[in-house]
This record gives sequence, C-alpha cells and structure tokens, in this order.
Amino acid sequence: MFSTQNQLDLDVEIKQMEADEGYAYSAGYLSSMVRDMLALLPKRKQKEFIQQLKHHNDMKMVAVKSLMNGAECMIPRKNLGTVSDPSTERHWSM
Repeated sequence: MFSTQNQLDLDVEIKQMEADEGYAYSAGYLSSMVRDMLALLPKRKQKEFIQQLKHHNDMKMVAVKSLMNGAECMIPRKNLGTVSDPSTERHWSM
C-alpha cells in the first residue's frame, strides 16, 4: 500500500517511542493525541472515525455464561443482550 513520507516518519517515531517507553505509555500518549487531533477534523470525518472505532469495539469477543447449560462461551460484544446472547435465553425448544 502506498504511504506518504509523513506516514513513514510517524511509523518510525512511534516505533522509537515504543522502544524507549514501552507499549503502555505509547498507547496512552497516542490516545491523548488522537483526541486532540480529532478536534481538528471536520465533523463528518470525526463521525466516520468514531464509527470505525465503534465497529472495532463491537466485534471484540466477550465471555458469557449460557443459561441453558452453564457453559461459558464467547460472543461479539455487539450481541450482548440480544437474541444471539446465550446468557439471556429464557425458552428452549426440543
């Protein structure tokens, strides 16, 4: 994929920060920078960015306990509390 020089420079600087400070510090720093930079974008682009982040978070697998057999299973976070959530099952058919 094509990358601009700014993107390549950013990659180098982020890798250097990770090497010097560690991943946790780098993640926190970059998170605060994203919030600051988001304010510079037009509202439409802000919304697109937030929707992409929401989609990523919705696809995260979470553990729930099935009411039917007590087994723990993994479902996407977006399915919590829906008909696809085995922890909310109320009726079973044979």
